[in-house]
Amino acid sequence: MRYGDFASLCERSPLPVCRVFGDAVLPTCYPNSYSAGSSRFVNVPDFVISLIAFLVMVYMGFRANRKLAAVGRREMALLLSLFCITLVLNLAGADFIFSSGKANKWLGVVNTALEVSFFWALMLFGFVGFQILDDGSFASILAIVVSTAVIFISIGYIAADTAFGISSGLKPKPSDPLYSPGLFTVYLVFPLVAIVVYIITQCIIVVKFLAVRLPLLWLLASLVCFAVAQILMFVASKKICTGTNNRIDGAFFATLLDTVAVFGIYGFWSSITGDDSEEYAGMYKF
Repeated sequence: MRYGDFASLCERSPLPVCRVFGDAVLPTCYPNSYSAGSSRFVNVPDFVISLIAFLVMVYMGFRANRKLAAVGRREMALLLSLFCITLVLNLAGADFIFSSGKANKWLGVVNTALEVSFFWALMLFGFVGFQILDDGSFASILAIVVSTAVIFISIGYIAADTAFGISSGLKPKPSDPLYSPGLFTVYLVFPLVAIVVYIITQCIIVVKFLAVRLPLLWLLASLVCFAVAQILMFVASKKICTGTNNRIDGAFFATLLDTVAVFGIYGFWSSITGDDSEEYAGMYKF
């Protein structure tokens, strides 16, 4: 597979980003579809698990906001809210195919921008514990919201330019319609960089400033779930689909494990901001 080439990825996996390249870009195997008016419902299992994941995230956000003495509670609630929005757009942008090709492309653009924006917000959340800005303050929330909005608009423009040829620089050539190094970089490479930065910051916090190491198990579990999710989505989705006679594909398991990974991030944060644990007394008081 060439760097920047989505052809093999979109052939194997039902990635929302593939919608950017047009309606005809579908995996060779996807779950049984159902008509819904002028649209097609193409992935019922993923729709169901996304809905359940959304409800779980709403509950976790409520729990996070109630931890009044916890460092970064508002930032965590904001991160979970962003993941909820991503799940909602995933319901429309990945599990339905609408009659309007332009609408499908725009949903692919928005989905792509939201997914990358989530990883940007995750990376910023990793620095909250260092108290560069007071956690929960207007400045801290504004910094995350504004910078994430800038990333969303920037990635949205890259995806939209790839889809509609706003300029002549990013739209793929007709001879190579799924080749987009720019989109490939921001969609697949940047999230990995953001995850590495987040893990490094959290390891520094735990190793240097806490007396316990047990919370790192939450991070490890989250990382493993995310890695397995990507394998099932990018590598095994086609095999899962054909092996189950088009009943389910990798998107179902990827959504499930991605949600578990986010729960692991929440569990890690909760474990190092315990309100009543003497082990964490003075946490983040650098």
